[in-house]
Amino acid sequence: MSNCPSPMGCPTHFSGSPGMKIYIDPFTYEDPNEAVREFAKEIDVSTVKIEEVIGAGEFGEVYKGRLKLPGKREIYVAIKTLKAGYVEKQRRDFLSEASIMGQFDHPNIIRLEGVVTKSRPVMIVTEFMENGALDSFLRVSYGTCVYQVP
Repeated sequence: MSNCPSPMGCPTHFSGSPGMKIYIDPFTYEDPNEAVREFAKEIDVSTVKIEEVIGAGEFGEVYKGRLKLPGKREIYVAIKTLKAGYVEKQRRDFLSEASIMGQFDHPNIIRLEGVVTKSRPVMIVTEFMENGALDSFLRVSYGTCVYQVP
């Protein structure tokens, strides 16, 4: 019998279907670095080439760039950066975003390529979407982006 208080169990006690992946909330980790190490790959900053600013987010600027990992072809990527002068909560939230993204592997979800945490600026490196942000693309292509409940 498990000591896990949750009726659903917890990641260490869950006995779901074979092959089933369980989402783990990164905020359950005391140290956000531990969650990042578990769900995201650390990328050497020398493999990342920043090219141009394409936007800004809650945590800092977003760039278009290239990623060239050893033994793989160079690819375009989006690079989210954590602005200088951040407070610890911002760093934790930023790294939690990477930990969440790193748990998904689906063609309709942007793929996390990895993170840079061992140098500054801290970066989240993702697949690059040629058409930009989904909400902007939908507004330009289809007018107002409003979801109507049937």
